[in-house]
Parts: sequence; structure tokens; C-alpha cells
Amino acid sequence: MPKTYPISLVLAGKAVLVVGGGRVAARKVRGLEHCGAQITVVSPELSPELAELCEAGLCRWVEKAYEASDLDGAELVFACTDDEATQQSVSADAAERQLLVNVADRPELCTFFLPSVLRRNNLSIAVSTDGSSPLTARLIRESLEKHVDDEIGDYLDLLQLWRPRVLAALPAEKRKLFWQRAHDGQVYEHVKLGQLEQAHAELSRLFEELE
Repeated sequence: MPKTYPISLVLAGKAVLVVGGGRVAARKVRGLEHCGAQITVVSPELSPELAELCEAGLCRWVEKAYEASDLDGAELVFACTDDEATQQSVSADAAERQLLVNVADRPELCTFFLPSVLRRNNLSIAVSTDGSSPLTARLIRESLEKHVDDEIGDYLDLLQLWRPRVLAALPAEKRKLFWQRAHDGQVYEHVKLGQLEQAHAELSRLFEELE
């Protein structure tokens, strides 16, 4: 397999096509919905789980077999059927339109792979084997979960609140120093203890020293 280039896509409001109506398709929809994608599912029938997702308004169902025109307007494509001919067709049609496509369990038909992702609010740690062993990626991700505190998400939210102020008021060298000091452990310790006011106060002190 060729080497891949890992990226994080912004899919909010983007049109995504999922071909297939089973368990794998439902899993793709759940992940895409988390990112705010506009999801269309094309399949003659749906599993109970996927039907619930559609009824909840998380995706739109087009009740029919796949055809190339279903790609019209799509920006990202997933093929999740158990029909080999359909999988091949979706891959070929997407490639012809230069659309990124992921074909379940067929890495040679993919132009991108889905990593196993650990999420803590704005923190995402993605583990990928480039399609060679999704189970290995999942096991590594599960191992990492034991070492990443839930509070890291609150810590990142706090730093994000401070970023515009720091960018606006401090020159480059002082910004670098501020972020280094913000990561010395003191602020994060306050967050871990649920002391958000103290964490803000510590960042204010660091900011005032450099302003």
C-alpha cells in the first residue's frame, strides 16, 4: 500500500454519501454525525439501528439501490455494502469524479482510511494502520485511553478561550513563553482538581507578567 498523509477533515455542513444500510453503515453515520456532516444513506433497506438514526434526523435515507448519480453533490463517500459489485462501482465512480472514498474491508479500493480515534473534547488521537489491521489500531487506541485523563478536554477548552487574547496582545516570543508556562503542569493540575477559577487565575498571572 502507498504511504498516507494523515489529516483531520472539517465536515460541518459537508455532503457525505454512505452507500449501505447495515451495521457498518450505521457506525459510519454515528462518527460523521459527531462532526456535523450532512449525511445521505443510499440503500434498498436499513438495519433497525440505522433506521433509528434516520428517524432521529441524523441522516437522510434514499430507499433504492446505488447508482453513479447518487454521487452528485457529495464531497466524501463511504461504501459499506456486502455486495462486491456495488463496492467496486462506488470506488470506480468516486475515483472518476476525484472524490475521496472509503470502501469497507477493501483497502485496495480506498483513497482514505479511517483511524481508530480517542476523543476528549477538542483532543483527538488517531491510530491508523492504513487499512492493514483495524483491530490493531483499536487495541492501541484502547491502551492509550488508560493514559489520557478525561480532564484534558477541559484543559484544552480553557487554552482555547485564552488563545485569541494571547494572539492579540503578545508578540511572538512572549506568546511562545506564555504557552510554555501554561503547560508546566500548574494550570492542568487545577483543571484536574476541578478548580477552574484557579486555573484561570494562574493563566491571568502568567499573562500579566508578560504583557
